[in-house]
Amino acid sequence: EVAEILKQRGRPIFVAGQFLPQRSLIGPALYPIYIFVLKIAALCYIIPWLAAWFGILIFHRAEATASLSREWHSLPTLWTVFFTQFGIITLIFAAVDQASVKGCHTRDWDPRKLPKLNVETPAKRRINAVACLVFAVLGLVWVLAIPGNPFLILGPAAAFLTAAPVWHLVYWPFVALAIATIFEHAFILARPHLTWFPPVFRMATTLLTAWIVSVLLRTQTYLLPVDSRFAQVAGIVNVCILISAGLWAVCLVVQLIVYGWKAVREIRRATEPATPHPA
Repeated sequence: EVAEILKQRGRPIFVAGQFLPQRSLIGPALYPIYIFVLKIAALCYIIPWLAAWFGILIFHRAEATASLSREWHSLPTLWTVFFTQFGIITLIFAAVDQASVKGCHTRDWDPRKLPKLNVETPAKRRINAVACLVFAVLGLVWVLAIPGNPFLILGPAAAFLTAAPVWHLVYWPFVALAIATIFEHAFILARPHLTWFPPVFRMATTLLTAWIVSVLLRTQTYLLPVDSRFAQVAGIVNVCILISAGLWAVCLVVQLIVYGWKAVREIRRATEPATPHPA
């Protein structure tokens, strides 16, 4: 019987290791934040680096094999970037963790001085909805004005670049998104207590946005030069838009996950009995 209990506890070397002082670089308190920062670094630097490299590869696909060979040989640079970012972030978190373990500020705190819980009231939701509604109306006016005033989106480049046919396909879905945004904030203004509505509605608008992005990703021509002299400029801009559409698709996947989680959470809260919030 004693042997079975000891067997459940594990091998002696691992049991004894639990009582030793911390020897890991990053402790359990900072480790989740460390992983989160690594993901942000990958999303904001490494993935854009890959997207830019892939866009350049596509842009040069019609050129000589030597040019493509140079692009392939530049790919190992990614490993240098990755390990440099990983090492710097790890060293920073290790230093912060060691400083927090040795410092006394982690024990010098008063529970009575904790900040009050910030509860979003219906009145606050209405104020936010009014502000967002104003910007949503301005956004709709801006979208409707783009066809007759292309400089609103192209700026000075409107003098030598023009929209490709793909924008005629996705323009009205963009208008629908702008109208949907106005409807969303108007609904929140009228029914601020329905906290489940915003994430559910945003899931639907995100799906429409995903369709628009999928259409943009299926083409590689977004802008056309008004003159052959600007063909190279149009090609560079098209590659940039293609890369942006790819990054946009990644962000939409993240948004769908976040809105789905929020929708489930708010629906569960709505179906549970109301409990008073602490003061």
